[in-house]
Amino acid sequence: MDQHDDGHPAAEDEPTRLSRRTTPTWEIEMLLSGATVFALMQLAGALPAWGVYLLPRLADPWLELGRLMLLYGHSAVVLLCLAFLLHLLMRGYWVALVGMHSVFPGGLKLEKLRAGPIAKSLLARNWQDMDAAIERADNRATVVFGLGIGLTLVLLLVTVSALLLFLVSLGVAMALGNATLASPILMALLAIWLGPQLLAGYLDRRFGHRLSPTGWPYRILHRTLHLYSRTGTSRESSPLVTIYSSNVGEKRSNWVVLAVMLLATVLSLASAAFVREDLGPGNYAGFPEGSGALPRAVHHAHYATRHEAGETPDLPFVPDLVARGRYLPLVVPYVPTLHQHLLAGCPGAGPGRDAAARTARHQAALDCLAAGLVVRLDGEPLALPPEAYSDADRDLRGLLYMIPIDALPVGRHELHVTLRPDEPPEDGEPQAWRIPFWR
Repeated sequence: MDQHDDGHPAAEDEPTRLSRRTTPTWEIEMLLSGATVFALMQLAGALPAWGVYLLPRLADPWLELGRLMLLYGHSAVVLLCLAFLLHLLMRGYWVALVGMHSVFPGGLKLEKLRAGPIAKSLLARNWQDMDAAIERADNRATVVFGLGIGLTLVLLLVTVSALLLFLVSLGVAMALGNATLASPILMALLAIWLGPQLLAGYLDRRFGHRLSPTGWPYRILHRTLHLYSRTGTSRESSPLVTIYSSNVGEKRSNWVVLAVMLLATVLSLASAAFVREDLGPGNYAGFPEGSGALPRAVHHAHYATRHEAGETPDLPFVPDLVARGRYLPLVVPYVPTLHQHLLAGCPGAGPGRDAAARTARHQAALDCLAAGLVVRLDGEPLALPPEAYSDADRDLRGLLYMIPIDALPVGRHELHVTLRPDEPPEDGEPQAWRIPFWR
């Protein structure tokens, strides 16, 4: 047996010892992945649900900002979940290789296999040395861990940058007196901010080696790229991704980064869609849709007793399937994404703060909302002025129609609520809901 100078056996004769080339951070990697992956999975499931709650309460331009932040933030969490899960699997494979090599330090023993000479020769030719396989598994796990965290930090940086730029765009748009200009201004700011960096990088790659360090073209490119390096938008701001790219090649790295980002985005969008339609695709494929806009369909969302606990409704609803009493309350929730156009063109009633001005603004807003909704009972339009309704328990605001029903005969009846769109719909049908009830 080979001996070191200190009298201890050589490392290759001690299969229970890890190689000196083992990644020194492997224990911390496993600790971080194992300790946080389950919390991250809970967060990845909660973010779409928060979006379903929050987004219907927002109107443009805050709606666009909310969607953008939710997509980027959820993609970052999904990416980190994928990286940690894959890292744990790859570390588990590495641990298994180390353990098997410790139990069977002799490696492959072809003479004990019941195989023919050709199969044995192919196996011997393709067999990977255990030390090399262990080292490769170790390195791959560390690369997955580092690249996952690196790409997540890039997404978070993009999210924060987009938020700040949007707030600046919104401030400029409001200063111009038109908040709807926030999105075009944001695109313009992105072009102004990123355009010089992309152009300078392209010129540096194509002509930088030809430029004299004392010439003005070189100085302009140098100062431009130096400015962006100080603002955190250059390669040194993401060292984990940059060191990966510099070792595997820019082209391969770009494809890997693009594929990982695309996967995280697709999973984020699919998760949000699954929260909205929690039964998933393919369920009850041949059953009628049951939409509230179709005839002879009872949709649970149109009845307060059928609402889920803690859910804030976004569709018109009545108390229950069976109407009791002299009046039937119909509540039409105010959803900015559906109804904001009704208030956008509403004539103002003056900027005063006294009671008369507040009353006038209140009445004007009610009239504008009522003018955008048509309510029919059994096909006949109802000329009922709505009341402003609120429910603090569910953070609900909307219109309340108290419909007299004491003269209705026993049997099935139907309310029909139609929303007048701000533009003619492409299919010729405005948004409408049918709410059947019984007396």
